Amino acid sequence: FSKKFSVEAHRLLYPAAICLLEHSLYCGRGGRYFTGKKVEPKRREQEMAMAVGGGGEEAVPTDFDVQQHVHSIQKEIAANTELVGSLEDLDILKSDYDEKDAVYQGKIDSLLKKYDRLRRTRPDGNCFFRAFAFAYCEYLLANPSEVTRIRGVATACKNKIIKEFGYPEMTTGDFFDTLDGVFDDIEGGKSLEDLREVFCDDGTSDYIVVCLRIVASGELQSQNDFYINFVQGFATMKEFCGKEVEPMYIESDHLHITALTTAFSVPVRVVYMDRGGDGEVNHHDFEASGEKAPIITLLYRPGHYDILYER
Repeated sequence: FSKKFSVEAHRLLYPAAICLLEHSLYCGRGGRYFTGKKVEPKRREQEMAMAVGGGGEEAVPTDFDVQQHVHSIQKEIAANTELVGSLEDLDILKSDYDEKDAVYQGKIDSLLKKYDRLRRTRPDGNCFFRAFAFAYCEYLLANPSEVTRIRGVATACKNKIIKEFGYPEMTTGDFFDTLDGVFDDIEGGKSLEDLREVFCDDGTSDYIVVCLRIVASGELQSQNDFYINFVQGFATMKEFCGKEVEPMYIESDHLHITALTTAFSVPVRVVYMDRGGDGEVNHHDFEASGEKAPIITLLYRPGHYDILYER
């Protein structure tokens, strides 16, 4: 993966590494015990310095320290969590939280009224894109006639990104070819477990994530006049996409989800489980209206997305 993506990766590696480090500190290193607690910026910087530099609060990590620590985090996460996991009973979530945590235990009880199964994704900052990709391909297995439509949409996205925004044709084509290969697998009758094995292959799975990140970036840039109203701290949408959308390990928020679901015209429901609200979980539907009911449901816990399945 690093060899084929080397040109773009060198431009994006350092901010992506920092993001992965932050993600690991927030999400409990193994993706478990999502407390949802906020950390003050200054304290977060101190924790990062101590974690990477190995010293006290005044420790300043070097680039080498960051690279080494990111590598150790990647190894630990990879050893404990598959890129896309097997189906689990949803009540397994209760073991992720303190049994005395009434808020989260109550939210899980709320979830269990409508959903009964969960599929975890690796908490590496790519979880939204990976969860979306797998859940949608799972949908395509049951609805193969949809493959023709989405293949055409993906091709149109690729051509637009290359022609209008100057993305390198060879590299960009590699990412889209990987996604197209998965569509071939679906049309060829691969089983769900075969599909999961494809998504658990680091190189293939990461290429698919990069492809979807580029699709989201293309949508944001092509509708710049609209989306720029939701971006702060960046002079242009191109700058925002180069730092917050395209790099691996950068977490996704409302804007990323809106861009991808709009570009692919795939309605998605995101169920939010945090400390807010009255004890019931809330949800938001993207690209869904009228006859377009959500075909994918994702569970969002602070900093992470998994796949939910209805009863």
